[in-house]
Amino acid sequence: MAIRVVLVPCSGVLRLIDQSEPSFIKMPIAGILSWIVPGLGHIYLGHRRRGLILLVMITATFWSGVAIGSVQGTVDPTERKLWFFAQIGTGVNAISAVILNRITTREDRANNRKPVVTNWVAAEVGVHYTGVAGLLNILVIFDAVSRADPSRLRRSRASPSGGFS
Repeated sequence: MAIRVVLVPCSGVLRLIDQSEPSFIKMPIAGILSWIVPGLGHIYLGHRRRGLILLVMITATFWSGVAIGSVQGTVDPTERKLWFFAQIGTGVNAISAVILNRITTREDRANNRKPVVTNWVAAEVGVHYTGVAGLLNILVIFDAVSRADPSRLRRSRASPSGGFS
């Protein structure tokens, strides 16, 4: 494991840069981890606080939508295909919700019960919450991938505007 100490210009701060893995390995790992569990890619890269905040906020948004619209009315890849493409951006959250949807609908069919139908407005609000959570996590994935590339930091420092980090 090679660790390099770098003096950042303009700030006078010493930074430790871990160069144990090349960025072409870290980038896909960070992206995949961020898709599986929102924020996990940032935690893998060492941005623990940011990763935990993203994990809590995106997961809470997704499961709030499921709570509002019910698991049967919110995450359904057969009935709401386009929304499901957005929802699957949350990875394991969407997969868990689909499994719960299948279990509850199977139990209803086995017991000859009507499936629980939620209010139309509540179901739509739930679908929007879960879809937005998935789309936000796609942005988180891009952020984790870009943070895994240390050359991005050098390019932003070299730009005249200073760039954002």
